[in-house]
Amino acid sequence: MTIPRLKRIKVSSTTELRNWLDKNAGRRQEVMIVTCDKTSRTKHISRDQVKDALGNAGWNAGRSYTLDGNLVGHVISHP
Repeated sequence: MTIPRLKRIKVSSTTELRNWLDKNAGRRQEVMIVTCDKTSRTKHISRDQVKDALGNAGWNAGRSYTLDGNLVGHVISHP
């Protein structure tokens, strides 16, 4: 499986994610939100938390990818 080459935005809390989504509400291109997996307990954001934040801010969740190390990439877009 090929990981898409998109702009990557690394976030380490749901607050940081919500702030980025709000500030970029006008963005019309896909990006990849990068979070840490469960092994990084203090920085972990679950897929459900990402989906909830996206839905509340009017963004769409796409496919998720396992990246290098303990990172997870979530493809998102704004309708």
